[in-house]
Amino acid sequence: VIQAIFAFVAGGGGARLVESKVSPGIMSDYDESVYDLAKDLLVEDGEKDIADYLSEGEGDDFNKLEPPSSLDESFPNTVVVGNLPKVGEAKTAKLMGVLNKLIDKFGPNEKHMPTNPETNETYGFVIVTFEDGECVAAAKQLNGMQLDKAHCFKVKSMDEFNEIADRPDEFIPQRTLNSFSRHDFRTWLSDKKCREQILLRYTKANVAETEIYWHDTMAGSPVLCYGGEAQKAAGKVWCDWRVHWSPQGSYVATFHQQGIALWAGPDFEKKMRLPMNNVQEIDFSPNEEFVLMWNGSHPSSDPDTAVAIFHILTGRCVRKCRTPMVTPGGGDFPHFLWSSDGKYLAEMTDSRILVRDTETWELIKDAEGAPLKFNNLSTFQWAPKGNVLAAWTLEKDNSHPARLVLVEIPSRAELASRSRTQCEAVMHWQSEGDYLCLQVTKLSKTGKRVSTNMEILRTREKQIPVDVVTVEDVVKGFFWEGQGKRFSVLTADELGHKPRLLIYVLGPEKCELICTFDLPSNSFNEVIWAPEGQNFVIASKSAAGGASSSGDLLFAGLTVDNKLEILHKDEHYMLTDVHWDPSSRYIITAVTQPFSTDQGGYKYSM
Repeated sequence: VIQAIFAFVAGGGGARLVESKVSPGIMSDYDESVYDLAKDLLVEDGEKDIADYLSEGEGDDFNKLEPPSSLDESFPNTVVVGNLPKVGEAKTAKLMGVLNKLIDKFGPNEKHMPTNPETNETYGFVIVTFEDGECVAAAKQLNGMQLDKAHCFKVKSMDEFNEIADRPDEFIPQRTLNSFSRHDFRTWLSDKKCREQILLRYTKANVAETEIYWHDTMAGSPVLCYGGEAQKAAGKVWCDWRVHWSPQGSYVATFHQQGIALWAGPDFEKKMRLPMNNVQEIDFSPNEEFVLMWNGSHPSSDPDTAVAIFHILTGRCVRKCRTPMVTPGGGDFPHFLWSSDGKYLAEMTDSRILVRDTETWELIKDAEGAPLKFNNLSTFQWAPKGNVLAAWTLEKDNSHPARLVLVEIPSRAELASRSRTQCEAVMHWQSEGDYLCLQVTKLSKTGKRVSTNMEILRTREKQIPVDVVTVEDVVKGFFWEGQGKRFSVLTADELGHKPRLLIYVLGPEKCELICTFDLPSNSFNEVIWAPEGQNFVIASKSAAGGASSSGDLLFAGLTVDNKLEILHKDEHYMLTDVHWDPSSRYIITAVTQPFSTDQGGYKYSM
């Protein structure tokens, strides 16, 4: 059954395709209708002269016609030699003479070096066609040859060149790794010796080493677990620049010029490569489903590619965007903050908080389509548990006081708010999200500090009641006990003398001071609580880029009845880092500094 009649008609600028449907009702008249319909179409198109030449015969049997010849578009004898100097007419003959000496030894050939008519210089490549196709493979030996300091030959066959030229402008990395299972990502938790793993990066004889050790108390020293042995055996580099654990310890992320690589499993096998040139910072979602990467670009540059977010299991880029103008915590990074369950990602401007759902990556808006709006927004934080945002806005004139606002996401319901005037404030969440401390420093009209109030919001209780603790001395630091109801405060007098440690506990009805301790030195500036509470270290740490510290250390703890015990005193000169292990059994003190290659550059490539 014929459904359509096609006729190529010569006319105008060339051939065109004419299509006409034949209804089943006229199929019985097919023999004459084909001729009549074709003729009518030509007449309607003003092609009456051509219609006179229309044949009434049946024509050839299409089944017996030879298939049309296909055009051979390959160039098996031709290569393109690129990355040549771009020279004018005066130097073209000299350059061609050099090329003749290098290329003619592979076999007879013809060369064509086109010239740009706008600049009257060559384009920087030459097309070489050999008489014998076998010469092409030999000529590729020139690939990578250094002509001079600025020019290194790139040799490709013409067929390869066309493929390269047809590539899309946006780079799409080829997936060389299949999707992977995470069944063995936590095998270290079942270690029979109950050991913890430590990740170290250091230099030895001017060679950077990245190594993972078992903290083996029975051996008396760390035991090497993996140090990139497989990569070293293959002549590769395991880590080019920096290295990070993921939040739950499932992955080790190594930095490379082309992006990051994720390693996992008992043998630390490469599971995924995520591309971003010159990546500077990364931030995993708490559930390890996504990783955010930033290339360090200023907000005014790279508007669409400065930030990239990848789905880890599939390696798919789910979102790209520019560098935001504001960072919630100050400094250069991070610009975005993850919610505790990884379901939401938030950023801020000077008047809005933009929250995205990580399932759709759409903004969470109100009924009118607007994001969260705050006047004179200063900063915000997610609760460590539960999708609650705490936002702090600054005082503006005398008509808009500074405000703390708690907002539930995704409902956007306002849970609580507090207003203050003539003050500075800092927010401190307790590790479980049960309490939020708003540390408010009252200021006089001249800007002088008057006193400090710790306003403790009981966020899990009905109507969110507030406890207020007033400290007359200068507050040097506020520190929550891990998973607990206690917090510590470091204070000093106006001159920085008489340093003291104050410890409070939140009872069922009020907040009480349970301990005071006069510190032996005013250099102590931080309290590091164990993740599970009870024990803590008071340390004298060097600030980033600041003066060296004395490294004084006090190891202490609180008994069940809130009695302070000083367990040990030590010193680690120029101390910069103090870290508890997740089980609260061990603690590391260290002096660290950036590598010479850590100033935004890479020594190797992936």
